[in-house]
Amino acid sequence: MALDLRSWSGSIDRTSSTDPRPQLVLPQQRSRRGGSGTLLAADDEGRQWWVKPLNNRQGGKVLVTEHVVGRVGALIGAPVCEVAIVQIPEELAGWQFVPGRELEPGLAHASAAVAQATEDRSLAHRQRDDNQIRQAGVFALYDWCWGADHQWLHSAKADMELYSHDHGYYLPPAGSDWNVGELELHADRPHPGPWSHRGLDRGELDRLAGALCAVDRRQICAILGGIPLTWPVTTQELEALGSFLEYRAPLVAHRLSLM
Repeated sequence: MALDLRSWSGSIDRTSSTDPRPQLVLPQQRSRRGGSGTLLAADDEGRQWWVKPLNNRQGGKVLVTEHVVGRVGALIGAPVCEVAIVQIPEELAGWQFVPGRELEPGLAHASAAVAQATEDRSLAHRQRDDNQIRQAGVFALYDWCWGADHQWLHSAKADMELYSHDHGYYLPPAGSDWNVGELELHADRPHPGPWSHRGLDRGELDRLAGALCAVDRRQICAILGGIPLTWPVTTQELEALGSFLEYRAPLVAHRLSLM
């Protein structure tokens, strides 16, 4: 089914965002793993962030994907890391965050650091902390935003509490460069996570279904309108992404209700 692109035309204003940007002041750790090359840095209030610069090794469009998936995940109460758009100042230019790549001034994507976190690609520890609830949110977000290259953080400080992070390969066709045609092609297709849903919290699945049905265009537009003009995505692509998310939300809600 074709997305409703006509009604989305002109709905996103990318010039009105006045949200303050955290300012990076101290790079703390170069990337040790991962394809993009992220760095750990502190902002001007002392908070720690894993930062993905615009000139990362996976391309600038992954910043768009990371930010949107993180924000819409928070919108429905999925267990995502807090995300932000941060400012890399001129004085940090030239700091080599991976071999052969230096920081460039401008706006970057950042994900809040989780205390004492370990990374895992299996959806483990369902019986620890409140993960029966948190993992229900993983299923919702994965289907809604066409998850791929799934990665979780577990906080040893909080009884292996789960966080979903590193969403750069979400959105169809599950790569770093989604486009309007692929969004249209995949809009109707279910994309359930490949894990057992046994033991997930039934009440949370129902809450998530309700949250998805309650998502409205105004909320999606506010998120998409915050994407910086310096990031490599057109407003037309963002309108198609908004239509994709709006269209899929009730379909995913229905699938959650049947789990």
